[in-house]
Amino acid sequence: MKRINEETVKERQRRVALSGGRWEEYVRIYLNEKLRDSNIEVIVGKYEQQIRQRSINLWKMLCIPIKSTTKEYVWGDIDLVAVKGEIPIAVISCKTSLHGRLTETLFWALLFRLLTKVKVVLATSDTGSGEKNALRTEWGSPENPNQNRLLSEAFLDGVYVENVPEFCPELIEPTVFGGIVRPLCELPEDLKRWADEISKVTYLRGGLDKFI
Repeated sequence: MKRINEETVKERQRRVALSGGRWEEYVRIYLNEKLRDSNIEVIVGKYEQQIRQRSINLWKMLCIPIKSTTKEYVWGDIDLVAVKGEIPIAVISCKTSLHGRLTETLFWALLFRLLTKVKVVLATSDTGSGEKNALRTEWGSPENPNQNRLLSEAFLDGVYVENVPEFCPELIEPTVFGGIVRPLCELPEDLKRWADEISKVTYLRGGLDKFI
């Protein structure tokens, strides 16, 4: 067990170094390593033009239509997006800490849920909240859920957490898993399952135009 733990620490430290200390990039590297043998890739989604250049179909399925006299759509809060070919599987919002920013993720999640079949999840290191040097998990517990956990259960498809020390150095109380809040290591298998489900939908219903 000690040897496994040592290898896990080394892998984590390697990803932290490769990511340049950016949580979003850490998550992207981690997921792509775990999805290497699948047809799923996790890409940066915040730059609309890059998505459009990659695939017009993918771009169309991630745009949020709006009623406006000046513009037909808006580009949402997309940190990362898991894709299979031209099909978006899940939008992955990456935040080391919430600090009032969960509302933004929930807003876009609601729009995606109403308008598409794209899943929306949150990946976080759980930096914690409270007094400095005594920070506790931002997610409460399944038995005593706080507002963050309750709202996420209502509007997100998953919250995935890894308490990476480099991203949450002052956290003294680890995240309590259960319900909507799960370990980051479970996200790759969920992405594979969702990709299979979406592939069946697009096949049975006649193509990408039926996805949105």
